[in-house]
Amino acid sequence: MRFHPESPDIDGEAMSRLRFVAAFKKELHGLTTGNAAAYRADVAALPTPEAPDDRRAALRQRMEQHPYFMGWSSLMRASQDLMWHYTGRAVQGSGERLATRYKSMSNQARGTVALDPGLAAPRYLVDTDVHRMPGGYATDTDRDDLHAGALYDVGGAIYQLGMSNAAGGLLNDTRGRTLIAHLATRFPGFAPSRILDMGCNVGHNTLPLASAFPDAETVGIDVGAALLRYAHLRAEGLGIAVHFVQADAERTGFADASFDLVVSQIVLHETSPEATANIIRESRRLLRPGGVAAHLEIPFQAAEGDDYQQFMWLWEEYYNAEPNIAGVVDGDLVGLAEAAGLTEVQMGYQDIPQADGSSAFHARPRRGSGLSQWLVVSGSAA
Repeated sequence: MRFHPESPDIDGEAMSRLRFVAAFKKELHGLTTGNAAAYRADVAALPTPEAPDDRRAALRQRMEQHPYFMGWSSLMRASQDLMWHYTGRAVQGSGERLATRYKSMSNQARGTVALDPGLAAPRYLVDTDVHRMPGGYATDTDRDDLHAGALYDVGGAIYQLGMSNAAGGLLNDTRGRTLIAHLATRFPGFAPSRILDMGCNVGHNTLPLASAFPDAETVGIDVGAALLRYAHLRAEGLGIAVHFVQADAERTGFADASFDLVVSQIVLHETSPEATANIIRESRRLLRPGGVAAHLEIPFQAAEGDDYQQFMWLWEEYYNAEPNIAGVVDGDLVGLAEAAGLTEVQMGYQDIPQADGSSAFHARPRRGSGLSQWLVVSGSAA
């Protein structure tokens, strides 16, 4: 089977393994309640330091000594590595076909891809294989390499299914659709003519934007060449025109005031605190008067959770190679947006759209089973 017309061919046995991993991950997420019970019974009453960083360090040390958390956390790590192992096996036989398809479509493509062989990936991506994805986002072996893109496309969809986020299906596009709902909620009638998606990866969430605003020119940037080759192939297979450019979201190289809508989607928590500020500042620089910048992120802020909730959200940084979770959950995203020059800045939680398209924007998170919201901070250019 294929996830979409230009995805790797995945046979029944390989797909069974991937569905097993998704089910395994979903079951482990359900067992998170045992960590809460362990915390309440054996950790919460212990003396804790006053300073927030010291409190987190003490809590982490104590939880890492608790048998339940040790077992659960080890299985979570194992499920992630197993996911990438099975995904790698599933996609490895399609490399030649994908490369041939990529090379053959240049004369009939709706969109484009522009690569910069001299672009250096930022240190936070060089030093970390984000999500423990083998080779990371920036690996590129030759001019026909699409492997990182194929790996992320398939693995990313299985990862979301394992988090009980099935709304995006195998296209894995809930962030893009949620962001579109946010724009309709906060900026009704907004119709951009040029859109930039910063850190687009393989375009999972870029394509919904291009589809929602078909008269606009949509541009997606990322630092990974193999990701962008695959993103171009994927978009063409789905019949959607997107122009992919290899560029760094901190310093895009585009002219001032050259876009009406600039977004990032689950990007900031994979960078660094300094890069987060730079990306938000760059998004404002690129906006035309009346334009909108929106940054969608993981649905949690430290100020809205207790010590245990903060620790569990930081699990992804501690054990799953997501380098800037703390920078996002602790950071003043509204302050950064306002310092960058955005006006009418708001931050809140946008519901993942329901089947009927309904989606509300909340000032506070709505707690429930599975992933039902994304955090969004947005503002406009005067």
